Amino acid sequence: MAYACILVMADDIDSLAAAAYAHGEDPIDEAVKRVTTLIEVRDEVLKGRKNNPASFPSFGSTDIHVIGRRVVAALLNAGWRLPLDDQIQDAANRSRERSARFSQWLDSLTDEQRARAMEYFTTNGEFPPDLRPPS
Repeated sequence: MAYACILVMADDIDSLAAAAYAHGEDPIDEAVKRVTTLIEVRDEVLKGRKNNPASFPSFGSTDIHVIGRRVVAALLNAGWRLPLDDQIQDAANRSRERSARFSQWLDSLTDEQRARAMEYFTTNGEFPPDLRPPS
């Protein structure tokens, strides 16, 4: 995954991100680790609250919007910034081009090839060597 990050001064990022930066680590990577932990903990809290809705009161809300704001805040606090509009447009154009090539490839397969490709992909997470889509 590519991250867009502008150069930030230590005052522009939170203390954990600054500590990561001071130790030669990427503050964005540190934020991603925190986000991963947040989501894992949220999943455990949800499991616990199924049995006892009052459990883990200090965690707060598990609402997807609240968690989403916490995720965005962690990334922003680490210095991440949205890419420029033209970078977003370029990425969207590349995605549309790839999608069109994939659709053309899929349409070019026979029913038997398509079924075999999809079954193999479902099992292995990739297409069979003889039925790979264009990159």
